[in-house]
Amino acid sequence: MPAPHLASITAQLRAAGCVFADEEAALLLSVAQSPGDLAAMVARRVDGLPLEQILGWAEFCGLRILVDPGVFVPRRRTEFLVTQALALCPRDALVVDLCCGSGAVALPQRMPAH
Repeated sequence: MPAPHLASITAQLRAAGCVFADEEAALLLSVAQSPGDLAAMVARRVDGLPLEQILGWAEFCGLRILVDPGVFVPRRRTEFLVTQALALCPRDALVVDLCCGSGAVALPQRMPAH
C-alpha cells in the first residue's frame, strides 16, 4: 500500500491517542489481507482494542506469542523481568508460568541466549 495511506492511518491512530502510531500503522498495513480488512483493524484500534488482540499475536523476547481475546497480553516491560530472572536461575531450572494468560513469561527459558 502506498506511503500516503500509511500517513493517513498513522494520523487516525495518533488522533485516537496511540502513542506508537507510526509503528502500529506499519504493523497493521503489513498484516492486512485487503483494504476492508485494514479498515476494520484500524477501526478496532481506534475504538481502543489492544493492538495485539487485533493482530492475534504479541512480540515478546524475540518470540511471536499468539493471543486470543481475554488473554493477558505479554508486555515489553515484562521482558526485563524475564531477563533478570533467567540470570538468577540455574541452567537446569524449571520455570512455570501459571494463570498468567499466554504463558509467555516461561517461554524464553528455552532460548539459547540464557
